[in-house]
Amino acid sequence: MIKIHHAEYVAPEIEDYRDQPLINALPLLNSPQNTAKELNRYPKVRDSEKTLPGYIRRHAMMRILDGFLYPTKAHLQLEQMIAGMIRRGYLGRNIASIDYQRNLLDVDNVDFSVASRNAGSAALATTVIGCSGTGKTTAVQAILDSYKHQAIYHPEYQHTQLVWLKIDCPHDGSAKSLCIHFFRAVDDAIGSDYEMLYVKSRSSAESMLGDIARVCALHSIGILVIDEIQHLNAARSGGVTKLLNFFVTLTNVIKVPVLFIGTPKALELFSPTLRSARRAAQFGSLNWNRFEHLSNTADESEWDRFFNRMWKLQWFQSPTPITTPMKDLFWELTQGVAHVAVSLFYLCQARAVVAGKEVITLKLVKDVFNEELSIIHPMIRALQSGRKEEILKYADLDLPADTIRIIGQTGDKQLGEPEDVDEISTDKCVELTDMLIRMGLGDDVAKLAAQQAIDEKPNEDLFGLVAHIKSLEDKSFAESKPTKPKVTKLEPNYVDNDLRLFRSDEPMSTYHHLKSEGMILDITPYL
Repeated sequence: MIKIHHAEYVAPEIEDYRDQPLINALPLLNSPQNTAKELNRYPKVRDSEKTLPGYIRRHAMMRILDGFLYPTKAHLQLEQMIAGMIRRGYLGRNIASIDYQRNLLDVDNVDFSVASRNAGSAALATTVIGCSGTGKTTAVQAILDSYKHQAIYHPEYQHTQLVWLKIDCPHDGSAKSLCIHFFRAVDDAIGSDYEMLYVKSRSSAESMLGDIARVCALHSIGILVIDEIQHLNAARSGGVTKLLNFFVTLTNVIKVPVLFIGTPKALELFSPTLRSARRAAQFGSLNWNRFEHLSNTADESEWDRFFNRMWKLQWFQSPTPITTPMKDLFWELTQGVAHVAVSLFYLCQARAVVAGKEVITLKLVKDVFNEELSIIHPMIRALQSGRKEEILKYADLDLPADTIRIIGQTGDKQLGEPEDVDEISTDKCVELTDMLIRMGLGDDVAKLAAQQAIDEKPNEDLFGLVAHIKSLEDKSFAESKPTKPKVTKLEPNYVDNDLRLFRSDEPMSTYHHLKSEGMILDITPYL
């Protein structure tokens, strides 16, 4: 028997939410500062664990993999979006209103199999799209968990409210399995038996749509989150368009907000539904991108803040100080994908402690990446190349720039209308310069390289121009042959800006690292 929390009503923040029991039972709206504190997850590194044998210590290090979450601006934007969707969706479903029971009866008279064929604008249906490993699911789940009670019982109205419901699209891509997952998730949340009641051996996805709508209305689901939507396979489900249209119809008829989470591969599923309805979306679509390498302002970039915080999670007796070459190397090998960066950091530490050498060197990072993360090399190379055709081969990995523009627009144009050129893109040189800066080039070099590339390839698109610039570079990212490590009996104790951490086996690499840190003076002007 599941014990459901009884409603405790609080005074609303704005007049619109007054006398709305479903809204007044929710926690008060969070400020961005409180949201960041609630979402922040930082595993504890105990001093007593730093002296344990390596094979034991690496188990403590695993906290990095599932216990580290650094809130970014995207997290705060997502929290605000979900909070708004839940409350705006409840405005039209007031259980204190005399019209509420009448609305429930109206749901039973709606033929969703017909209504979903003509799914129109979806004011409360939106998407979170981003490449695998960037933390979309983790972020959404953390925000949902900030609502302390998923289910709330209102004794005065004898009503059980489900604040949120999250279901995963099955890996087999079956629409029927997705429907079954819905009923199972409701049963797990409130202890009901809807799966037994509605799921029969001969039930089809289409036959269960009305039952799903009835349960959504009966329990006032605040937001329905469907994760991994790209798994929905048109060939196997047989009615993928009809199913997606149904969920969009839920927002129109019952006012249940729907949030789809997926990789860019899911965009082909949304073509007949969400793209055509995007102009009516009140909350837009959130593109969950990778970290950007450099900031366009004097402040630290989000990548810098993320990396600096992650780097402190060391189980070494003498932590390895952070250096600019190390940070740049991690960027080059992970391309700003948070999950890859965290995994690489953990694997480097694990190898170091097991080998009895408590230090992370540039060579160690490269060796670990080459030997233990070889499966993602093609994807990382695609991101490094900047070539559109290469990135599209790994649709789960990243959002091509033209796709971002498609799903990010919230203007009033119909899908078939021609767009204003000024709205599609700004000056090509400005866009290319900005792209090069995000890839790691300095502001001055990026401007010159962009202008030169456009002069040489005036008819090329942005991805082609980036590829052209990459082809002109003399230095390629390649690994030198491993050398035999020098045997020493003493354990080094590193300090900030320790010169030993700048050493590399690649020709001239040590010199360039020292020069980038301002430790080498260029005397050419004085000769």
